[in-house]
Amino acid sequence: MNRFQFSRRRLSMSVCGVLTTAVAFLSAGPAQATPLNLSGLGWGSVQSCIDPNLTQPFLSAGDGNWYTLAPGETAGSFDGTGWTLTGGASIDVGQNGNGSVLDLPSGSQAISPPMCVASDYPTARTMVRDVVGAEGVQVSVAYAGTKTATSAQTVGQVHGQRTNWTLSTPINIHPGNLPGWQLVRFALTPGGRTSDFQVYDFWVDPHMHY
Repeated sequence: MNRFQFSRRRLSMSVCGVLTTAVAFLSAGPAQATPLNLSGLGWGSVQSCIDPNLTQPFLSAGDGNWYTLAPGETAGSFDGTGWTLTGGASIDVGQNGNGSVLDLPSGSQAISPPMCVASDYPTARTMVRDVVGAEGVQVSVAYAGTKTATSAQTVGQVHGQRTNWTLSTPINIHPGNLPGWQLVRFALTPGGRTSDFQVYDFWVDPHMHY
């Protein structure tokens, strides 16, 4: 029976050790991986929001949802108008065999202009390619009038299939439950120290189906 007896002191130390490890693990999770400061960027007003044009860009992939593009894009091309590009992020022409793409080497960052969304805009999808490395691109969101407005919240990561253009899995962009329009900015940050990724066709889903 002595083999199965533990002192309260040893049990307490073991529990504390487990809790400390768990807290450290949670603190190192994706939401804390890359702090983003958006305090210098303006937001505009929801008074300018109107219903967007919707299309079904991913029917061939079995996704019948309706989507609208994030600002600074046309279908098949990422022109980057209004985006804030830092750390070597750039617009590369003709890299998807058609239009331009957003190129994100390690240490760079791209922040979108404000976009009008509502509570029924739950997800986003994009085309992504791993040029060098496989760590993927971290996607963060910042909503006007919330604590994320100056410190974006990480909501997911998109990955390519090596150097092939790949349709990402849906990313939950976590709009609030308040009625009416909300303003959101998207922040894209590449992972790795010597990596490079490319993105175009960043679409947001208003949760409509055919």
